[in-house]
Amino acid sequence: MRRVFGLLLVTLALSGALAGPIPLAAQEPRVPPRLQQPVALDRPDQALFNEAVLIFSNEVRREHGRAPLRSDAALLRAASDHAGNMARLRTHSHILPVRGQRDLSQRMQRQALQFRFAAENIAMDKVYRLLGRPISTSHDGCRFTYGDTREAVPVHTYASLAREVVGRWLASPKHRESLLSKTYQRLGAGVGVDRSGPACGDFYLVQDFAD
Repeated sequence: MRRVFGLLLVTLALSGALAGPIPLAAQEPRVPPRLQQPVALDRPDQALFNEAVLIFSNEVRREHGRAPLRSDAALLRAASDHAGNMARLRTHSHILPVRGQRDLSQRMQRQALQFRFAAENIAMDKVYRLLGRPISTSHDGCRFTYGDTREAVPVHTYASLAREVVGRWLASPKHRESLLSKTYQRLGAGVGVDRSGPACGDFYLVQDFAD
């Protein structure tokens, strides 16, 4: 965790969350059917992912007595640009060798965002829903099956991906600090895809906050 000129940056590695889905709340939020479609791997719908992350983030904030965040289009662009660059460079980091988008401060300035305080959570996940359940060691290419039921392992939907990563951020003390902070009022989230990552692909995920 680092603080730089009012910015809080926190990274969550994939290896730190192999236990799978983490309960978010006593009662799951209602999720619109449009968020139950699989993530489009060639060109993810950033608005749908942002909507899903906002739903699950606000649900955990409600459970902890925090005011809801509102979606911010400029934060969404900053988050989705960073997620796409991480995927393109196959680098899980807040700092990238990208001109004008090297760090969170530059990404915020590029979108002409006005803020006093900001934060960024990042994470990785697998394209297929491989975490938290036994997977058969015998598979054909990217056609995985669950070891306990022999059912086909699906690609994440926008809702399942958002639910999983928000649960992991909530379970990590440093990420939780940003997620539940009373300082922030706005949120934007983004997703990038590296289809050549191990086990048939990786998602790179970003959650940006501002006051």
